[in-house]
Parts: sequence; structure tokens; C-alpha cells
Amino acid sequence: MSRSALILVYASGALLVLAAGAGGWLLTRRTGAGEYIQSQIGDIRLIYPAAYARFPGGRLGGRIDSLDMAATFPDLKPAGDAATPLSDESAAGAPAIVFLSIGPHERKVDPTDLVVTLYDRFLDPEIDEAAAGLLKRQFQDGSPYQGEDLYFAPPEGRAFAARCTRPTAPPDGLPETCIASFNEGGADVELRFSRGLLPQWEKLSEGSRALIRSMLAR
Repeated sequence: MSRSALILVYASGALLVLAAGAGGWLLTRRTGAGEYIQSQIGDIRLIYPAAYARFPGGRLGGRIDSLDMAATFPDLKPAGDAATPLSDESAAGAPAIVFLSIGPHERKVDPTDLVVTLYDRFLDPEIDEAAAGLLKRQFQDGSPYQGEDLYFAPPEGRAFAARCTRPTAPPDGLPETCIASFNEGGADVELRFSRGLLPQWEKLSEGSRALIRSMLAR
């Protein structure tokens, strides 16, 4: 074998070693505890700590359909193993848990218009005052949202609106959960949280938006 051929063989071998080493480093970066993951949902790229992801797909990264996350409140740090699919709060004395689901922008109705465009036709006319400046209306029986109440910031819920399951009598043991939606950076986000967090709706809304913005890769 000629000298030039030997040099080519050694160079190729060195490149393979370097590539294998780089691949191993990237795998560690993606799956190691406390490391950051990069995912793509449609045209949206996200970079986030793996501990936010609730399911394996979100911890592996790459192209995914949606990202389900869990965070503690009020600090909105990764919930990790504290989050379970069936509860909105962890054990007594521990931080509350909020769930966020991020997907591509596919909604026909913008979240800021949900109250006037979609919900209003299903609501009873009576309006009650609720905590922290929110207004409350009940969804009608027989509507798609039967058994839920709507809490919204006046006048039309553009700043905040959440559907919340109505307390049952006697209590059925299920958590009283609320669902709010918003769009941030081209991503549709659904926020699920305990009804008990409604008095802190401004901190919850602003903090959730800030969290999504911090994950968007530009």
C-alpha cells in the first residue's frame, strides 16, 4: 500500500473515532439527568431541561407532535418525578403542579377570542364576581361544557379565561381542575392547573408565557 493510501486510511479511522466520541457526547447531553433537550414541533424548535418532560418522547427530543410538561408553582421549575398524570397537586406541603401541553398553531379560534366566539353561546347569562378580579359564569346543562364554570378577566377574557370543573356534592374525590389556553411564539399552549390557583391567575399566566418564551429557540 502506498504512503498516501496509508495516510488516508489512518485519517479516515481518526474521523470515525471522533464521530463516535461526538455521538456519545450528544447522547449524554440529551439523556443525562438535568441536561437539555432539543425538540421540534412543526416549525417550532424548543430547548428545555429534560426534567420538564412528562413522557419518554419529550425526553428524547427530535421531531415530536407535541410536548407535555409539568412544572411546580409558583417557581415553574421542572416537576420531575413529583408530577403524576392524575393529580394537580403533589403531597400536602409540597408545591402545586401545573401541566403544560405545547403543540403547533392549529386552532381555528384564537385563545384570546374563545369567550366571545365559542363559549358565550353555551353560558348562562348570570355573571358573578370571583377572586382576584375575575368574573364567573356557569356553562349550561346539556352544553359540551356541562358541569364546568368559566372564569375570565373582564371584559371579555382576552387576558385570561379558564374552564374549571364545578365542585360536586358530595365530593367525588377527583381534582377540581382548570384549563386555559394561549398562543406564544407560534405555539398553542394548553395549561392545566388546580382550581385553587385561580386567585393567582396573573402570576400563573405571566409565568407560563415567560417559561414558553425561554424555551423557544430562535
